[in-house]
Amino acid sequence: MNPGIRTAHLRGHSPADSIVALATATGDWDSEFILLLHGPDYAGPDLEAALRPMPAAVYGCSTSGEITPVGYDENTITAIGFDRAWFSCVARRIDGLKTFGFQQARDMVPAMKTELFHQAPGADPGNTFALLLIDSTAKAEEFVAAALGTELGNIPLVGGSAGDNWKLGATPVLYRGRICSDSAVLLLVHSRLPFRHYNFHNFVPTERRGVITSATASERLVHEINGSPASTEFAILCGLQPGEIDREQLALHPAIITVGGHAYPRGFAELLEDGSMRSACAIDEGVVFRVAAQVDYVEHLTNSLRNIREDLGDPLMVLGMECAARRQMVEQQGLSSEVAALFSEFNVWGFSAMGEQANSLNMNNSFNCLAFALPR
Repeated sequence: MNPGIRTAHLRGHSPADSIVALATATGDWDSEFILLLHGPDYAGPDLEAALRPMPAAVYGCSTSGEITPVGYDENTITAIGFDRAWFSCVARRIDGLKTFGFQQARDMVPAMKTELFHQAPGADPGNTFALLLIDSTAKAEEFVAAALGTELGNIPLVGGSAGDNWKLGATPVLYRGRICSDSAVLLLVHSRLPFRHYNFHNFVPTERRGVITSATASERLVHEINGSPASTEFAILCGLQPGEIDREQLALHPAIITVGGHAYPRGFAELLEDGSMRSACAIDEGVVFRVAAQVDYVEHLTNSLRNIREDLGDPLMVLGMECAARRQMVEQQGLSSEVAALFSEFNVWGFSAMGEQANSLNMNNSFNCLAFALPR
């Protein structure tokens, strides 16, 4: 357990026993705030009741899997405490996500900056980050990230969408120990530890192109690609038979969309019986994409984490908000042990998210993270 950022991970207990053990483990942490990442089985009144006596403010969300130095896990509970000696934080809850826009961000973010500066007069864009946790079922990440990212300016926004182990049902967030739906948590944090934001993925665009020719943008539904039923045409573009396309294949073959000269993967999270596909990010008619191809997953992750260590040195703590489809891909390809070894070597904690927010963009199929240089 390092000073600066402290961690606890519990598995194999009943929800009630885990919460009691967690309260015991974190009771003597002198934390500015605690980030609580938990499987959907914990989201209930027992969790709220157990968190009431916690001395620090607790924020967090339900996940589609937890990430720790022992690898991927599921339906466990992780606490990450940010020491008061090294961090200052202000927080806001955003409700009614589809009504949140640029005006609401203009009303909220400057007040948060002022409040943080009163707590930490040395706070500036070079030593401050914004952390966003957001209910994925509202399908509002694009609007919220765009509004917040614009208002935050040079302060990096790093976020992840809550999950529920791919049930695509309830994905609540935690705000000061209370469970909230159709909501997001925004933390504005001044860090006295060196940190950097990274976002990377292991896909490259191929020459196989598609055009969204029919879609319901409000529901992120794609009905037709190239004038044909979406799932049928996408399977053909991926070199598959229509009957071979499933969620695991979708994780291996996201679409690549170019924004501002940069290539971003856009995955499909759900196949519908009528042949439509639901995108994990915003989509609309007229969007042109290329089918993605993978580069070696383990090699790419190894090189990316090594680059982080070269930037910040050791010891490190990496807080990852990684697309849940990447975990599917790792498990499908039998790479879990290699990835767990990397998470251990580079001290990676976090969760499998249903979307990743990086500055003003919402994306998926990426590894989105904040990396901290811990005190020696």
